[in-house]
Amino acid sequence: MNRIQGITAIVVVLATMAGANAAEDEGWDTRLAKSVSTRLKEIQTEISTLQPTLAALPDIPIDDQGGTGGYAGIHPRAVPVQGTLHAVEVSWPALAKVDQVALVPARRYTTQGLDAQYGLPDDFSVELIDADGKAIAEVARERHTRSHPIRKGHPFFYQISPPMECAGIRITAARLLPDPEGEGAFVHAWAEVFAFEDGRNIARGSEVKSIGGVTPPAPWHWSPSFLVDGQTPLGLPEVPAAEHRNIGWLSEGRNDPNKPASLVVDLGEKMELDSVRLLPAKRPTSDLPSGFGFPTKLAISISDSGEPNLPESWKPVTASELRNPGHNPVVFPFEPVRGRYVKVEAVQLWKAFESYPAFFALSEVEVLSGDQNKALGRGVRSSDGMLNLIAPGGRYWSGAALSDGYGPEGKLVSVPEWMGLLDKRLVTETQLHDLQAEADEVTAGWRRAGLWVFAILGVAGAFTIIALPIRYRIQANRELLKVRERIAGDLHDEVGSNLGSIQMFADLAEGRAGPSDELKRIQRIAAETVSAVRDIVWLLRPGGDHRIGTVEHLRETSSIMLEMLTWKFHANEDAWQVELPEEDTRHLFLFFREALHNILRHAKASKVDIRVDKTDGHFQIRISDDGVGIDPAKLERPATLRALRQRTTALGAELQVASSPGQGTSLTLIVPITRKRLRKPVPVSSTPA
Repeated sequence: MNRIQGITAIVVVLATMAGANAAEDEGWDTRLAKSVSTRLKEIQTEISTLQPTLAALPDIPIDDQGGTGGYAGIHPRAVPVQGTLHAVEVSWPALAKVDQVALVPARRYTTQGLDAQYGLPDDFSVELIDADGKAIAEVARERHTRSHPIRKGHPFFYQISPPMECAGIRITAARLLPDPEGEGAFVHAWAEVFAFEDGRNIARGSEVKSIGGVTPPAPWHWSPSFLVDGQTPLGLPEVPAAEHRNIGWLSEGRNDPNKPASLVVDLGEKMELDSVRLLPAKRPTSDLPSGFGFPTKLAISISDSGEPNLPESWKPVTASELRNPGHNPVVFPFEPVRGRYVKVEAVQLWKAFESYPAFFALSEVEVLSGDQNKALGRGVRSSDGMLNLIAPGGRYWSGAALSDGYGPEGKLVSVPEWMGLLDKRLVTETQLHDLQAEADEVTAGWRRAGLWVFAILGVAGAFTIIALPIRYRIQANRELLKVRERIAGDLHDEVGSNLGSIQMFADLAEGRAGPSDELKRIQRIAAETVSAVRDIVWLLRPGGDHRIGTVEHLRETSSIMLEMLTWKFHANEDAWQVELPEEDTRHLFLFFREALHNILRHAKASKVDIRVDKTDGHFQIRISDDGVGIDPAKLERPATLRALRQRTTALGAELQVASSPGQGTSLTLIVPITRKRLRKPVPVSSTPA
């Protein structure tokens, strides 16, 4: 295509796009590139193919999963001098054929936030060594790890084919980065080292030797032994699965943590067993630590008969005092023994706070014979009972969760498979990043070409086609903004002031003459009208960073209208950033006010709970009260909640109503976000009355 043909094609495409729907999210440059560039279409096809693959892979958690920190060595130099090493060695007692190696970067949470690869060397090598510490094979040589655009906490995973017989592994750092908390020092750190032989981690519990480094003065967090304790900052070995509402099992609460709680797994028949793996429960609230409910002392015994009242029928196989493992599996190995029933007894329960009950909580119990989980799908019982308890998010604590093969967030897999899938995620995310970068470059090229065409067209007819209409629209918008600002100011200064005076005089009258229904009605109507004027003023004033956000305005409206009630307002972090189009915002406020009016006038409620969330492209408001509820027959009438349904239709939203007489009412408005503007992030807050 020569230059004239290219310009002609761009003009035709731009003319076609001029009539495109202005509500489309894509910019003109993207639509131009899609219309002209064959490569961009190929890139988008590749991206759409990779995205389902990414969704099926485990994620890297960004929150604190608890457990140990790992190994850290402090060095005086970034690069070792001649004859010295910045290294760490892991040696196991007997030779083993290693077929997979995984290295998990360490984490550090500071005032600046999460460092997901604390102490990760910029250059390093990984070698297999013999019993004398001599290198017998190089597994990998990594360079410029810190410049990788995607690797933020992803493990390093290496396949060794064919498997090699060795006695250990050495990680040698060629270049370290400065320790952010140690002036003039450089840090070499790892959270965990895995070495697998046929799926078994032979590095667990091995000897760790630091070469050239000094351990930081934080033994509760950093220790050479923590490098091989099986604990990582990556959480449980889960992969995404279909919706799973059972998150684990929770015992009854106890004031005394020394009052035992136990579980008994019935394997269905006698078999040889050699270990038990326990998976901690997910903490139910953010103020509790990871590893919630994991016991501090535990005993495991095995029986053929399972008689609870015959202690002599149970053979003890292991007992341990434990530190909190966080969100990490804990394995209890023992000498192989045959039996049908396995009892896990929490001798001393978890109790983090004096005023908080003691609990025994788990996500899964696995009884292992080799690498086979014999407890999968088997029955589990407890003297505390196995009743379902409601957990946050509409999920359940249930005894069935203990042997279903699922963790709180997905399906449980072996650690080698999990590490391989996390590595696949890194590869897939890197491919998507590279494809998106290429797509951006293609789009930028066509943007430059389109801008040249726009410039040529602008020179030819700028004054008659562009300049004058733009100038007119700008002037009209300025005048409109002035009128809106003047109206908003008058409402705020005159009407708002007068209503405030009415409310103040009503308060004074009540103080002198005593409370009365009429005065309280005047106070309520004045307060509601002040709130309505605030809404009008808020909508009239032009947008900008000086104006509070939509969710903040909803919260202030709640504080005014629900002053006489007990109320709570919650919003997740994404919700605070959402701004709907102006007309949608108006309908949203009118819906919200009407819902609160209904509670005040009809519900006879004492408590109101408001929850605002932004998830999966939807903005959702849930308003719940403990009032008298709505009779089902009345709820079916077209006139019931008519105003709310009209606002829902105007928003193109969905309204869900849950109510029954005497049980209160819950309204859920789900608004699809098709046109949005995200504000600067603000802290998540929950404001009780």
